[in-house]
Amino acid sequence: MLRQRAISSVGVVVVFIVPALFGSPIFTIAIGLIAYGALVEIYRAFQRINVRPSLWSGMLALIALFIVAGTDAPFIGLAGALTAYTIVSLAQHLLKRDIAGSLVDWVFSLTGLMYVGLTMMHFVLMRRLQGPVDTDWIVRVDNVIGDGGAALGLGWLLYVLSVTWATDVSAYLGGRRWGSTKLIPHVSPGKTREGAVAGLIGGTVAGALASYVFGLPVPLALMALISFAVAIATTIGDLLESLIKREIGIKDMGTFIPGHGGILDRVDSLLVTVPFTYYIALFLDSQGWP
Repeated sequence: MLRQRAISSVGVVVVFIVPALFGSPIFTIAIGLIAYGALVEIYRAFQRINVRPSLWSGMLALIALFIVAGTDAPFIGLAGALTAYTIVSLAQHLLKRDIAGSLVDWVFSLTGLMYVGLTMMHFVLMRRLQGPVDTDWIVRVDNVIGDGGAALGLGWLLYVLSVTWATDVSAYLGGRRWGSTKLIPHVSPGKTREGAVAGLIGGTVAGALASYVFGLPVPLALMALISFAVAIATTIGDLLESLIKREIGIKDMGTFIPGHGGILDRVDSLLVTVPFTYYIALFLDSQGWP
């Protein structure tokens, strides 16, 4: 099982990191496809509780979100896309002869898009962050095959991926080795407090190292504190998906990735950590760091 998880993790890393090196539009398309797969998974999961979310309208809204994220479209573009989707996804039910359950279907359609689409568009927003880093190789990669001028975005993206995965792996290994006390058993029976602590330690250490390796222009002590917060966000993201699966009554969102379940099972923590880190990066930039 551990070997299978390790092999799958390597594959997932390649799927995320290789397109990230190239930047837009390749990265935007790659993450958009991943988001679409995750949206299909959560909509299918909702169908298990007799809900019929609208995939076609959700897909169109997802495309609109990623177009906004991957271009220089103003914020009003995001507001307009979400407003249009909110209205259209409800108005489509006017075409039904039987409107029973339409309100619930509409709510779950919105929920799926917000949970998957709105969060994953932050991958693209982060990759497009303009600014330099203190590591020459990141700058060269971004200038040669990436966006050019967005080395800061690449550095932050590689950083948050490192912290998230380090937290996840450390929690898994720590839980297997020392886990005895359940963390939140009514939400996720397999997670332990000991594993969570191991995850926090692993994520914090990995984040401090990653911030140095990727040349983020923020003091190391502050990055260690930020990494601790991102590690907490990783755990929360994992638990949020567990809450959804527990309520629906399923173990995995899918079987797309061997040893990991579905796409959503692999990106669940990133749905929280990437937006969280993105806004931290924006705040630090607004404060003039370094």
